[in-house]
Amino acid sequence: MRNIVLLFGICAGVLSAQETSLLDRPTPAPKLWRASITALTVANVMDVHSSWGKHELNSTLAGPSGNFGKEGALLKLGFQGGLIGFEYLITRGHPSRKLYRALSAINFGVSATVGGVAIHNYTVPRPQ
Repeated sequence: MRNIVLLFGICAGVLSAQETSLLDRPTPAPKLWRASITALTVANVMDVHSSWGKHELNSTLAGPSGNFGKEGALLKLGFQGGLIGFEYLITRGHPSRKLYRALSAINFGVSATVGGVAIHNYTVPRPQ
């Protein structure tokens, strides 16, 4: 299950970074936003991988045993999917460079925070 979630996250990151068409090139702001979505996806996948099977302090993401598992991973993927969908709907209605840059800054900031948490999680030993 963990490998499936990891593969799903990597595929989502690759698809969100992929160009739609070579002839219909977006402006640099949407490219930056797509890169920020990719960074956020990779950071969340790293966090899921680093937390899997370890004690989870967030009771929302903890499974019945108190450890992080498939329930928490599905919730994290659902939250991220909702965020990406919300951002897409906002940018579809009002596609401005300023909005793309603001959302990109937020996404890069959140991905740096989540990536830092993932790096910390790799230092925490798994329970025996």
